Amino acid sequence: MPNITVRAAAEGMPENQPPPNPRQCVMSADKEKAAFFGLEPLLCDTINMLDVLVGMMDSMGLTAKPSGSNHVLTQGEGDQLFFVACTAESMSQEARQAYYEALGWDASC
Repeated sequence: MPNITVRAAAEGMPENQPPPNPRQCVMSADKEKAAFFGLEPLLCDTINMLDVLVGMMDSMGLTAKPSGSNHVLTQGEGDQLFFVACTAESMSQEARQAYYEALGWDASC
């Protein structure tokens, strides 16, 4: 019993109070695991959208063009590229926000 009293006093807990239930600590870890597990679909979708963006850029010849050269896109190509880039950016911001919320951090900066 003296070990409990010393430990409780060191942690700022009232004397003669038992340590926290280990089962409660496990539940907290389970909640944390569930919060991060819930991010998987969002992260996978974000990565897939970025793959689509890079694939489009590659098929349009934007990833391997010689330096100093220009590449002209059609209106349709430009619209598609802009849409996919904006969607990928939005998804990555959503994933970032969800990640910081799972950590309990402020993601506003």
